[in-house]
Amino acid sequence: MTTATATTAYLIRPGCAPDRPEVAKMIRARAAWMRDNGYGRWAGWDRNADELAAQVGDDEWPTWVLCNSMNSIVGVTTASGETPLMGWSEDERGQRAIFLQSTLTDPRFTRQGLGVLIAFWALDYAAREGHDWVRRGVLTVGEDNLGLVRYYRSQGWRVVRAVPHPRRRDVTVWSLQRPAERQPDLGQLVAW
Repeated sequence: MTTATATTAYLIRPGCAPDRPEVAKMIRARAAWMRDNGYGRWAGWDRNADELAAQVGDDEWPTWVLCNSMNSIVGVTTASGETPLMGWSEDERGQRAIFLQSTLTDPRFTRQGLGVLIAFWALDYAAREGHDWVRRGVLTVGEDNLGLVRYYRSQGWRVVRAVPHPRRRDVTVWSLQRPAERQPDLGQLVAW
């Protein structure tokens, strides 16, 4: 575990049950931001905010929170050791990987790279834990959410495949991954 220094701007730590109200509030704020900026899928985030926040501190959901220097939660992600069935082959599911899901950041800090910081922490975390890959998935409905796929690709994520959703004809499941690797300069930005 890295310790915070005077220059460390953020701390990432396992989420705990007392974090749930703050995480739910952040999810609702992100949903409102998505709605106000014309992004689809905001209603699901808003509708499921309490359910998603209830995963924080639940042993079945390895949830991590990103805190700023004021100890406010500014980001959240789930870093599961299980690759889901949808979008991944049996061989891929047998590989050692961390699967990121439900990653979001506080919209007050949009364009400050907090999502990228969480992703690079995940690459380092996975490498330290002996995993080979960090994976994530994106669901698109027609053109909706394709911008997120492009955004992840600009960060170095490789599209492994895009397949039709097995139950929803209008949905495509995008599977993305990057090799797990240590990030030696990360400790200057975030402690854990």
